Amino acid sequence: MASQKRLIDTVPEAERPKLMEVLALGFSRTGSPNHCLALEKLGYSVYHMSECVTRWQEQHLQLWEEALTAKLKGQGKPWTGDDIDKVLRNYNAIEDIPCLLFIDELLEKYPNAKVILTNRDIDSWFTSVHQSIFKILEWRTLPWIASIDPILWGPYSTILRMIVTKWTDGDMSNGEALRRSYIEHYAHVRSKVPKDRLLEFESKDGWAPLCEFLEKPVPKDEPYPRINDAKWTVQIHGFIYYLRLWHCTRKYVGAVGALLVAVGVGYWTLRK
Repeated sequence: MASQKRLIDTVPEAERPKLMEVLALGFSRTGSPNHCLALEKLGYSVYHMSECVTRWQEQHLQLWEEALTAKLKGQGKPWTGDDIDKVLRNYNAIEDIPCLLFIDELLEKYPNAKVILTNRDIDSWFTSVHQSIFKILEWRTLPWIASIDPILWGPYSTILRMIVTKWTDGDMSNGEALRRSYIEHYAHVRSKVPKDRLLEFESKDGWAPLCEFLEKPVPKDEPYPRINDAKWTVQIHGFIYYLRLWHCTRKYVGAVGALLVAVGVGYWTLRK
């Protein structure tokens, strides 16, 4: 019996317009949005989780759901570095999830790319993850909106849940496993990347070490970006929740009814 065609196989082959230059492989909640903005300021085109959402017409969320299902659950043919490159071909830098779940594939595919490990005190990181990603996954109506929104919340919540399941050995209350995943992730990257291609970086370090490593001039009269604390992350997700809830229900109850549903369900969900 012929194997089922994968979604990634429907993405056409194309020449890469620019070389992959930077792999930022630090864990989520280690200042990655700040670092992403910094890389963009330095002229890089960066692929971050937000790109998965904004490229919804190209089914980026569904593509990464397929990739992670194969890698983390063993269901379907695993993606290769060439498969990943189909999604990343218009970018010359990557940051955060979902890419950081594919360390070995990325390092093999882009052997000349410089690698940056954004880092953070593990206790501070642990708190931030629980106040952001975990809090979102605990929303009471998340399974419901995921079931009625196959464009965004369906695949997005599945991606988040698969990643957190990996990090916690299947138990979100397992703090020991979560900390161990953080430590092992960084140890794995360090074991794979030569020191001359690796920068260990924290947001407090500012522009100087980053620009020196990337051989870029330091931006003049511009502080290193500072955004995206845990509370802000939850608020942004809440805003998107309301928008998608309104969009997905208005065809059933009309615009006004959808607005009332969005406000009521959203309030009940987010007050937890």
